Amino acid sequence: MCACKNFYAIKHSLKVMPTVKDFMTKNVITIDASKTVIEAADLMSQSNVGDLVVMDKNTPVGIVTERDFVRRVLAERKSLNIKVSEVMTTPLRVIDPEAPLKEAARRMVNKGIRRLPVIKDNKLVGIITATDFARHLSKKTLTDDILEAIGRSHYPVPEVFEK
Repeated sequence: MCACKNFYAIKHSLKVMPTVKDFMTKNVITIDASKTVIEAADLMSQSNVGDLVVMDKNTPVGIVTERDFVRRVLAERKSLNIKVSEVMTTPLRVIDPEAPLKEAARRMVNKGIRRLPVIKDNKLVGIITATDFARHLSKKTLTDDILEAIGRSHYPVPEVFEK
């Protein structure tokens, strides 16, 4: 049996459970609770993100999203100068970085949310989003397809990529 087939068999026999920390976004964009909606919208635009974790004295207290702005500001015709603390979503639903990735997915589906801030020792260390899951699934599918091709093939590895 070639080393490729052994690797394939070993890879699939090990049940490695990915954790939140393996797939979370580490550089979380935050905003102080005292800032205004217009400041938050500007920060989202500049940072190319759809959400901000709202902080109060270095403690995460909520999350604000583009959807919150539409539903709680624009639809209700509120001023863009109101504080983000008035439109943020609370309580903040969070997850531990060591939690299984499946647990994050379960919580997001059950609560109908697309983002979970990641908290360790009461500190914000990341965020896991629906986009992170999509990225993980696309990489996993590609990796599994490649490993399967290598495991079934009698071709050397470079030739698998050329076919």
